[in-house]
Amino acid sequence: MRYAVISDVHANLEALKAVLAKIDAKGVDETVCLGDLVGYFANPNECVDIIRRRNIKCIMGNHDRAALGEKEPTQFGEAARRAIYWTREHATPDTLEYLAKLPTLEILDRDFLMVHAALHPQPNEDLRLYARVNVERTFHKLIEDHPGMSGCFFGHIHTCVVHEYRDGRLSKAAGPVVRLDVTARYLVNPGSVGQPRDGDPRAAFLIFDADQRTIKFHRVLYDWAASYEKAGRAGLIYKENALRKSINWLSDWVEAGTDAIKRRLPK
Repeated sequence: MRYAVISDVHANLEALKAVLAKIDAKGVDETVCLGDLVGYFANPNECVDIIRRRNIKCIMGNHDRAALGEKEPTQFGEAARRAIYWTREHATPDTLEYLAKLPTLEILDRDFLMVHAALHPQPNEDLRLYARVNVERTFHKLIEDHPGMSGCFFGHIHTCVVHEYRDGRLSKAAGPVVRLDVTARYLVNPGSVGQPRDGDPRAAFLIFDADQRTIKFHRVLYDWAASYEKAGRAGLIYKENALRKSINWLSDWVEAGTDAIKRRLPK
């Protein structure tokens, strides 16, 4: 079985469509999502509708919970908080009903878990797995509570990464393609569809080949100008000149993306 794993769509319709088109071209068996369908951008209803119509297995993220009113975005940054209040006003009943039914934890291919953020102290949609201590604690929780599992796919940090835990030692696996060792356990983040934060503005996803035990990261260009302009018109990009600066930065990145640079980036 080959699975496409996506995360952190954040109502970015253009990015979601581009990623799903690339996934369709790859001919995977199933697509799954690690949460945060809404927030930041201006198409929450359209993105949720696509996920629902395609029967994509999905779990709930912290922005999804906040949009439902199950938590207040008091710890969110200003842009994220503004987007949550906007989403509450503009989300349709169908969108909210779908989000409300999402679980916080799922199993993928009997061997891997799916969680939005961390496994400790319980499946947690807020804690970010940046610090080494938190990565280690989630590995310990995985081993204690799910001893038969090889690993966990997680989202939330908007960064492509593979953490490997073997014989009590923690390391990061490098490269656009990672082969998973049966003697190790893994925490794997596919990056973000709607708002990457790793210096590459292209939408991100990965393909997990359960039979070959490989992870392959992919990046996709999309119509970022359209998504940012819609967000600007909705008041979601609110600081003076922030919209134009965002678009100019993305334009400069694409223009500077020479063949030599692009060869070093995941395809």
